[in-house]
Amino acid sequence: MQYKIFDLAGNHLLEDQEPELNISLSFKPFLDFLRRRLNTRDTVKKEIYQVILDKFSAFPELEGEIAPQDMEQYKPLLDLMYMALTPVTAEEGSTYWGLSTPLSPIVFYGSAKFFNLIEQAAAGEMLPGSCDDDVAARIRKKHHMIYSFILQKFYNASKHHKVEILKSLVDEETGLNRHFRINVDTSFIEVTHEGPLPELKIELFPLEFEERNDTSVLQEILPLSKFKFSGVSVITITDITSEHALSTIADAVINNENADCHFEFSIIEKNLQTMAGSNQIRFGLMPLIRINDKKIPNMEAYSNSILFALSRKKQLPPDFLEPFIEEFIEHPRLLYYRDLQQNNISEHKFTSLFAGSDIKSYLLAPLYYNKKLIGAFELYSIENTLLDEQIISRLEPAVPLLTQLVQNTLLDFENEIDKVIKNKFTSLQPAVQWRFNEAAWHYLHRQEQGLDANKEVQIKFEKVYPLYGAIDMRNSTQARNNALREDMIWQVKLLKEILGSLREQNALGLTDEYVYKCSKWLSQLEGHLNANDEIRLNHFLSDDILPFLLHFKGKNPVMTGLIDQYLAAIHPEKGEAWRHRRQLEHSMQLINTSINKYLDGMNEELQKAYPCYFEKLRTDGVEYDIYIGQSITPGTPFDLMYLKNLRLWQLRSMAEIAKLSNSLLPQMETPLQTTQLIFVYTNPIDISFRTDEHRFDVEGGYNIRYHIIKKRIDKVHIKNSTERLTQPGKIALIYFDQKEGEEYLSFINYLQEEGLLNDDLEKLELEELQDVIGLKALRVGVKM
Repeated sequence: MQYKIFDLAGNHLLEDQEPELNISLSFKPFLDFLRRRLNTRDTVKKEIYQVILDKFSAFPELEGEIAPQDMEQYKPLLDLMYMALTPVTAEEGSTYWGLSTPLSPIVFYGSAKFFNLIEQAAAGEMLPGSCDDDVAARIRKKHHMIYSFILQKFYNASKHHKVEILKSLVDEETGLNRHFRINVDTSFIEVTHEGPLPELKIELFPLEFEERNDTSVLQEILPLSKFKFSGVSVITITDITSEHALSTIADAVINNENADCHFEFSIIEKNLQTMAGSNQIRFGLMPLIRINDKKIPNMEAYSNSILFALSRKKQLPPDFLEPFIEEFIEHPRLLYYRDLQQNNISEHKFTSLFAGSDIKSYLLAPLYYNKKLIGAFELYSIENTLLDEQIISRLEPAVPLLTQLVQNTLLDFENEIDKVIKNKFTSLQPAVQWRFNEAAWHYLHRQEQGLDANKEVQIKFEKVYPLYGAIDMRNSTQARNNALREDMIWQVKLLKEILGSLREQNALGLTDEYVYKCSKWLSQLEGHLNANDEIRLNHFLSDDILPFLLHFKGKNPVMTGLIDQYLAAIHPEKGEAWRHRRQLEHSMQLINTSINKYLDGMNEELQKAYPCYFEKLRTDGVEYDIYIGQSITPGTPFDLMYLKNLRLWQLRSMAEIAKLSNSLLPQMETPLQTTQLIFVYTNPIDISFRTDEHRFDVEGGYNIRYHIIKKRIDKVHIKNSTERLTQPGKIALIYFDQKEGEEYLSFINYLQEEGLLNDDLEKLELEELQDVIGLKALRVGVKM
């Protein structure tokens, strides 16, 4: 360890522009810390602490103010301090560790590596800015840390003992970036205030301080010039080059919107070189793309493999690598050539590609996703660099990310194929497929004639009769809110209990703050919880609580057991904190699955009577549109008898669905009831296929009126009342003309005679809706 005075003011590694602070170097806070530890039960370092205190006691001036320039004579004491604050296994030659005056840029003691690093930074070899935020943001963090001391000391707020900075440095030898995490431990600093302190209600303090590092209000109320800081800062620097490089690769893979291996691969390659520790290492990816389980012939277009690049450079036939690739797919294995410049490599014909190149070593490794071969990863060196086992092992953590990148490429290719299919085709029903066949033939015919094949062909059916039905889950939104509230109350209560138990195991003031916040949230959950409250609560649980608990996991069996209990409770698929939401989701899925299965089966029967177009839409329940008419089935004469039969089927099916959903109640963990709605519209309309939405919709101003009414009636009320028309256990039929109502009256009478409907028919008038007046309704109960 070395004694050396180094002023970091303006040094890009540790210091940016700082406010002037009233500071003094003193070892009293450190010695007070040791004295407190001596009184701690079962402290195994008591003897060491006593020795240090005895040594320091010979120099009482160290508990007062002392200049860093006077510390050289006390270097043996600083060595003892280093020994006490670092692990026994820490090797001085590989440690970045130092001491500085409190919250200031004067370093006076540290390891050789520590001083070498900050001297490199002083020489201007640091990359501009930080690897995680800008200068202004780092200064805000520093202010936040300082004011955390002040609030904890004088206002009993939560503690904040260290500030973390991330920095990047260019390696002189390789030209690659190196990344460091700098921790400034301020545990041994005391703060005092000049004069009386202003009153400050910390519970009313703006959230900006904790969430945005905004100390502007505090700087006005509590100017730093009024405070004095005394003690010593402990600085530790950790080389996180591989960790940062791996994180950058992960970001590139996750945020890769184009999902192909060429997308910013230079960034990925640069960070792989950083992990390998050499700029003489190169990389390639070879996705194995297939269609119908057959490899596509132009796989090279989706690959950045060096093999394909060398093949192109040598102007070899496109199928030169085909035999090798086929063999690799059939028998995937690791291929490793340590020194390609030897003359005895002839295992594969493809090795001839390396002749005359500057490639020294080559490795090809298969990549598997869910135990399925999806591609290969290339690793090769240039000039005189050899690939050794050490380099290969450094890169192993990146292999899962490269595998995901290749998988993204395969998914992107499948999506492109799917997009073409969806652009040119659609999921067709037999009743209308004939019209799409004609359109497809028109597309191919124009293409063969050299004409614009993409000229849109309108697919339209005129004068078809619409039938609309909706099965909705009553109060589903309220049920969701209730389930969320019940789960959150249970989770926060559990969390509060666990934090209370953890408080007995550790002395962090932050634990008390989180217990307080839990109490506040429980009060909020008992009242109204809006969407913004839900977001804030989730932020508290995921961004504050979870990292806090994970920090203590493994500290001792009691704490680990408590934290494991909480983690198990918040598991979305099994945890008790999701029970009500899971129950609601299972109930909704049960209803929807049963209704869809019923409608699918009935649709097959309908098509036998007379082909029609049947389309279901997924909402909280199920909506459907049915269109029937001569233009849909031109080969079979249409008669209104088929429409009448379809309307009777619709009424009967709604009664059966009401009975079906009611019969499911015993199986539901969260009881839900359905409402049944039918909209009767006598006049035929025109529909056309919308290529942008891949579905049929009404066409023309008069026909659009049908669509508008259909969208506005789902929550309509009875005229002059607040009662909703749709009610559980009943079927509601909305219509305009008396003639329409009379037809359904006969259907209702028939189904009442059959014992399917109750004898409780209601004839109702409905409230006026926007641009819709004169609506009438029939409502009848279903015999369960």
